[in-house]
Parts: sequence; structure tokens; C-alpha cells
Amino acid sequence: MTRALFPALALLIVPTSAYAASDFEPDATDDPALVQAWQAWDAKDIDDYTTTVTLSCFCPEIAAVRTVVRDGEIRKVTQGGRRLAHRKGHSMDQLFAMIRDAQATADRVEVSYSSRGVPKSITVDPEKLATDEERYYTVSVMRS
Repeated sequence: MTRALFPALALLIVPTSAYAASDFEPDATDDPALVQAWQAWDAKDIDDYTTTVTLSCFCPEIAAVRTVVRDGEIRKVTQGGRRLAHRKGHSMDQLFAMIRDAQATADRVEVSYSSRGVPKSITVDPEKLATDEERYYTVSVMRS
């Protein structure tokens, strides 16, 4: 179980001060659904929003991470009422990058996107033959 916990926690720790939300750019090797979702999100031209990312796994309960983005920069990150370093937050671009990385390395990745391109649920199974190391993310986005 400990082995499964560390990769799960590592994905919650994303690369403090106002922290520029890195720009995701799709490329030819990306999953078409990921590209289409990013295009839908990018077309909205939203620079002020808040993400809430909840991780479920076969590990101790982890509070959701709430990230406030203003003018395209991460301004505030909290988890269970505690402030965190900005690098531990989740901008939309960072979520798209996380999905890309998971699709390149995991045995199974399932993503459900909203019509606005928001990845509403993300399932990552790093090794299909291993037991209880799957991670399940739920994402909500509120426009500010």
C-alpha cells in the first residue's frame, strides 16, 4: 500500500509567489480526445478560475486541493483549510499535462471531459497486473 501511496501523492505535488500556470500545447502524439478537450477549454479564453481536485485511491484519505488562478497565474492553493505552496496546485494546463504524462506511462488511463473541455474524472492504472495502485481524480472548475 505504501508503494501505491507515494506515486499518488507525487501527482498532487505539481511544480511559489504568483506561479505561472504552465502553458499546455498539444502535439501530434497526443490522444485526440485530450487535444479536443484542450481546444474546447482554450477557446473559452478563461484566465480566472478555481479548480478543485480530489484524489481517491487505496490510501489514506487525502483532502481536495483547491487552486485559485487569476490572470493565468496560480494565486492561492489550499488543502483541507491549509495553505500550500503554489507549485502544489492544479491549473488546467497542469491537469492536461498530467493526463498526457499518465497516457505515456500508465497501462490504463480513462478521462471523462465536459463539453467545456474540463477533465471531470481521471482514472490512472499504472500497472494493470498490480493490485490497488489505481488513482481516481475528480475535477471541478468554477469560473471567477
